[in-house]
Amino acid sequence: MQVKLDDCSMLLKYNLINQIVTPRPIAWISTVSEAGVVNLAPYDFFAPLSSEPMVFAISFFAKSDGSLKDTFANIIKTKRASICVCDLSVLKAMHKSAQELDAKESEAEYCDIAMEVVAQDYPPIPKDIKAAFMCEYYDLLPVGQMNKVLLLEARECFIQDAIYTPDLDLNLKNIARVGRSYQVGSSFMAQSELD
Repeated sequence: MQVKLDDCSMLLKYNLINQIVTPRPIAWISTVSEAGVVNLAPYDFFAPLSSEPMVFAISFFAKSDGSLKDTFANIIKTKRASICVCDLSVLKAMHKSAQELDAKESEAEYCDIAMEVVAQDYPPIPKDIKAAFMCEYYDLLPVGQMNKVLLLEARECFIQDAIYTPDLDLNLKNIARVGRSYQVGSSFMAQSELD
C-alpha cells in the first residue's frame, strides 16, 4: 500500500504518525496561567532536539473546539513550563489528566494529583515524579496551518533523591506511546487497562 500524503486528511496523517512512529516519549507538561490555574497535560508529539543548549520540541494541535491548548497559551504568556518524565508509577494519573477541561479548571485539582514546587519560578510538578526539566520559552515554529511547535530550553533538572546516582544510572521505567497503547520499558500496556 502506497499512501500519497497530499491526498490524506489531517486526521489520517496524524493516525499514520501515531501508529508508525513508536514508541514516542510522553512529556507531562505543567504550566500556570496568568490567573494562577495549574494546567497539567500529557503530550506525545514531544522530542529532545539538542543537549547544548538543552532544547525540547513539543507539537501542539488545537483543542476540539479549535481554540489553543491551555498549555500552549500559558507558555506563550508566562514563558515557563515544567516537563515531567512519566514512569509507571504515574501512568494512571497522567492518562486521566488528558481530558479537555476549561482553562479555568486545573487538571491537577480535577484528578486529585498532589503537586509540589521543586524549583522557584517554575510550575509545580506532581509529587510522585522522578525526573523533570524546568524550561523556558526558546522559540516558536509554525508548521503548516494547524500545528505549532514550541521549543523549550531546560534551565534546571529535577531528579528524585531516592533514584539519583552520581553516574546517572537512574533505572527509570519511563512510559511511551505506541499507537493507542503505552509501552513501559519492554512491556506493553493497553489503554483499556487504564480506563
